[in-house]
Amino acid sequence: MSTIVHVRRTRRAIVVAAALGVAAVCGSVVAAAPVAFAGEPSHTSLSVQAPASVGFAGGPVEFTEDITNSGQESTGYHLELQTVTDVGTPPDAIVIDYRDPADGTWKSVPLGMTRTSGGVVYDGTVLGLTVPAGRTLRVDLRIGAPMGLPHDGATNGGFRSIALHSAVVVDPHEPAQAEVTSTIKVTSITSSLDHVPATAVAGGAPVEFDATLDNPTPSDYTNLGNVLFVDRYATVQVRTADGAWRTLDKVAGIAPDDPYGVYLQGRDSGLRSGGKVVARVRVSYDAKTPAGTTTLGSCVFVNEGLPFRGTTKCAAHSTIQVLPAATKAPEPSPSSSSSAPSSSSAPSASSAPSAPVSSAPAGAAVPVSASSPSAPAPADPSTTSTAPSTPQARVADAAQPAAPSSVQLASTGADHTAGLAVGGLALTAAGAGALWLRRVLRRA
Repeated sequence: MSTIVHVRRTRRAIVVAAALGVAAVCGSVVAAAPVAFAGEPSHTSLSVQAPASVGFAGGPVEFTEDITNSGQESTGYHLELQTVTDVGTPPDAIVIDYRDPADGTWKSVPLGMTRTSGGVVYDGTVLGLTVPAGRTLRVDLRIGAPMGLPHDGATNGGFRSIALHSAVVVDPHEPAQAEVTSTIKVTSITSSLDHVPATAVAGGAPVEFDATLDNPTPSDYTNLGNVLFVDRYATVQVRTADGAWRTLDKVAGIAPDDPYGVYLQGRDSGLRSGGKVVARVRVSYDAKTPAGTTTLGSCVFVNEGLPFRGTTKCAAHSTIQVLPAATKAPEPSPSSSSSAPSSSSAPSASSAPSAPVSSAPAGAAVPVSASSPSAPAPADPSTTSTAPSTPQARVADAAQPAAPSSVQLASTGADHTAGLAVGGLALTAAGAGALWLRRVLRRA
């Protein structure tokens, strides 16, 4: 029997939102005892194997839910699915799919969105799940936090966890036969600049360092832009597989004073769950570079639409002291780096489709090492993000609160100012981390 899915805003939505909000804050998992239906004892139980976490702006993660009918008759059920996230959650922030038992293909569960005082509720229902007497039916599902649509990543909102409420009902207008509430953490892909030299000479030899992109989440990422931000005087090269150095194009920001961005693996690249890519990079500064401090920044954009506009994750930045052109090249010295604190604008609901991740397109940097290969680059980048240099940029730590050294995936503002957009809940830190790019430009 084919499964049917529809969207239904239940009368319990607001009550469930409040309950799930508490569960999300407490990080608890609650399994409710079966509820009596129509005055009769329930012969139904529900077991949920929810994922421990999903990647912020990444692809969906698979899990299962088991419906057991211990009664004497075959019974038809509906599986209601609701999520509750923080108040700032944007549209298209949650996706739930199910595997249709009729043909084995993944199909989307249409979700309705409701804003309540307890958070933002997404809900949908899988209909027509028949369980024979004394049998258990396993339902294959997957859930993700894409934070927007392909090539249109959200620029507002974010959250640290998802409270998932699953309920089995016979009649949508009656109490649930069984229900379970689970808490799913939201973690983030990360980027970093490693071993950046402390000084460089204008017109002199380039400085070399590593640019690392790491995906510790259970989500595959697609439509990625791993961007190195530099000033106007810099030339960026990456080392290819054959040991040669390839010069990469610089892309200007929206505003004249914005820094320039370089896509280290090209636009629309990707990285599978558990994957890690390290690119060897060198940067040189022409003879006209003013002496003083300049900054290197590292950001990952997901579902990028316009350049540097989409769901964004930015790492700690590094500073380099540029010496006058006549200065003799200094001996190698330790890198000088400073963390860019999170300026959080609630990570925008950006869509990060679950298509397989892709490797850097032709002409892009080839990683020096990779703990896991990146998948072929999908045709669609995801996210709209603002160019990272405005005070309005928000740093995303909503997806990964446990990583203080780097900001989490978050959305950038949708205005025409340049800004590092990032995730969700650390609103008190808003704007702080994005100021470094503006300072760099002023010094430049």
